[in-house]
Amino acid sequence: MQNIFPSHGNEMKARAPSLEAASSDSWVRIKETLRQMLSADDFARWIDPLKSKAVSESEIVITFPDMAAYQKVLGSFMDQLDFCKATLGLPFLFRFEIEGAETTDSETLEHLDFDSLADIAPPPPVFVGSDADYAEEYKEGSNTVARALTLQSQLNLEYTFETFVNGPSNQFAHASCLAVADAPGQTYNPLFLYGGTGLGKTHLLHAVGNKVLKSKHNAVITYITSERFMNEMIYCLRFNKMWDFRRKYRNCDVLLVDDIQFISGKERTQEEFFHTFNALYEAKKQIVVTSDIFPQDIPDIEDRLRNRFQWGLIADIQAPDIEHRVAILMNKAEKQGVILHPDVASYIATHAKGNIRVLEGALRRVIAFAALQGRPINTQLAAEILQDILVDKNESSLSIEAIQKIVAEHFKLKVSDLKSKKRQRALSVPRQIAMFLCRVRTQSSFPEIGTYFGGKDHTTVMHAVKKIEKDRKKDLELRSQLEAIERKLDQIS
Repeated sequence: MQNIFPSHGNEMKARAPSLEAASSDSWVRIKETLRQMLSADDFARWIDPLKSKAVSESEIVITFPDMAAYQKVLGSFMDQLDFCKATLGLPFLFRFEIEGAETTDSETLEHLDFDSLADIAPPPPVFVGSDADYAEEYKEGSNTVARALTLQSQLNLEYTFETFVNGPSNQFAHASCLAVADAPGQTYNPLFLYGGTGLGKTHLLHAVGNKVLKSKHNAVITYITSERFMNEMIYCLRFNKMWDFRRKYRNCDVLLVDDIQFISGKERTQEEFFHTFNALYEAKKQIVVTSDIFPQDIPDIEDRLRNRFQWGLIADIQAPDIEHRVAILMNKAEKQGVILHPDVASYIATHAKGNIRVLEGALRRVIAFAALQGRPINTQLAAEILQDILVDKNESSLSIEAIQKIVAEHFKLKVSDLKSKKRQRALSVPRQIAMFLCRVRTQSSFPEIGTYFGGKDHTTVMHAVKKIEKDRKKDLELRSQLEAIERKLDQIS
């Protein structure tokens, strides 16, 4: 018999008869509950043949007759199993075995079609902290495969609330993260942070974990990027380690997921994250995710997952204003032991129009050149060094036609729709956004913009610009749309 999730240490010691009896009774109760939830055919075919046995006071092994039953139950009925366990108040964890099965090879997994599973090689084993127990069983060429899952939090200790430069553009997100860190799982669950690249989402994510650990030393904090979540899941699927995977992600106190937008189009990954989300949410554990995109705008993602992202609180991070950018530069310079004159910081902040990473990169470049050339850090030096990389967006070669094309593509419309006289909201809002961006991103006048939109009167353009400018301050979805389009415009300008 193949044990899919082998035990370690003293877990396989002899069980007392009373333990076996308790296991059998618990499984009978679960099966009776499942009988009421499932159709008669599904229960008879997939659930009734399953057997149980106790491993310890906290674990029950469920035995499957074959691999087909294992795949079907884990793929279709795990929610029901978890629901029954929670409803009946059973303190057990499930482990699984398959009768008479050998080690699953890549050909078997290839037919499961789990996000092109067979084409992705497993990552090298990682033995950190409590994972060191698995190191001894990993031998080159052997059939035993280490689980390659680290249970450490992976937090960056330098990313804390104390080192985060708070300002008007991120004040709401900062306050939301502080509230979550002070009372994880009690307020704003889940917390969804979104904003452009390089605005501090990852910093706040780590800050939440570090603050929770500071107040609760035994808290289990798990930080993960969505890409690593997918890769670990694929590894565990290939080598029958899904129990380890689920134990890691469904038994933490705080789950921090970075760049959730990258699970777009990954159906199997979305399904696993959906179940992980449900398990943690029901257990009142804190979930914090970040994204470059507003939840409603993440493409190719299941509606049930999209809706869950909006259950709690959505906090956006905007690009910092000039004063905030100067404060960030002064703070970064101070950490590097460099005295930065406010005039130099103001010059860099004014001309470095990208995100905070661009700002920091410009500062590092100035400091490095000053040190190498033995020159003082002043505005003249900054101008010389950064003249090739600091480009003012007002000097952009963007045209009205280019903006119209980008806006039309974003909303899946034709440019002719933006120029038409139709007033349906599906057309009027994109048209107003395009007019607003033409005014902001080009030197064109209101009448000139109007001619490019089917000969619209200049007052129509003025109204559109004022409306978008006003609505973007309170409409998160509109703001997200604008930021997404502006990122595309930045790429061609």
